[in-house]
Amino acid sequence: MLKEIREEFNSVAIFDLDGTLQKTLPSITISANMTLDHFGLPGLSQETVVGFIGKGARVLTESVMRHSGIDDPDTIEEAYRVYTRIFDEHCTDELEPYEGVPEMLERLLAMGVDVAVVTNKNMSMAPRVLATSFSLDLFSEIRGFSPDFPLKPDASQTIDVLEKLEASPERSFFIGDSDIDVLTGRNAGMRTIAVKWGYQPIEKLEAVNPDYLAESPEDLTAYIERILSQQD
Repeated sequence: MLKEIREEFNSVAIFDLDGTLQKTLPSITISANMTLDHFGLPGLSQETVVGFIGKGARVLTESVMRHSGIDDPDTIEEAYRVYTRIFDEHCTDELEPYEGVPEMLERLLAMGVDVAVVTNKNMSMAPRVLATSFSLDLFSEIRGFSPDFPLKPDASQTIDVLEKLEASPERSFFIGDSDIDVLTGRNAGMRTIAVKWGYQPIEKLEAVNPDYLAESPEDLTAYIERILSQQD
């Protein structure tokens, strides 16, 4: 359970990574297609792979293999091991931040809002991926998948970040491009912001009723500033 929240507790903006802070689809597609090639299977387009992103590497690998006609559990498990090895080498390929995101992070920090990341990407890779676009000093916490916590939308790891940063969920925000992110923030008792510039269709985001649907990084920053000013 969250510790009792005091009035002086902090605010934090917790971000998803893929499709929210950075354009990571190329690196994921490269690694997925190298995995398929390992099994003698044809590659997939980015437009296909994007539908498999968001629930971690194991689900992505299983989805890629089943889409390619492979249902055997042992083969899928082997493919997961192959993908993990390949992605560890290629997770930083062809990455770039979304336009306006670096400035957004700086603005939030200037407002006194801590910035953190909670992603379903493996913890061994998340800092390396972020470091291609940002100074890691920007982030108070960087959390990826590890055996210590379940994947999103379970909020355990997000709640742990709130507690470590002594942040109030009522004054904090979970930001991402997927329904998984909206559900994660809601499960942690936070305000939820879905971003329109990511990988999931707008209709799917609207279906889970985020507190706000941000058009741009500038719009997102203005919303957070507005909400916090109303609470002061």
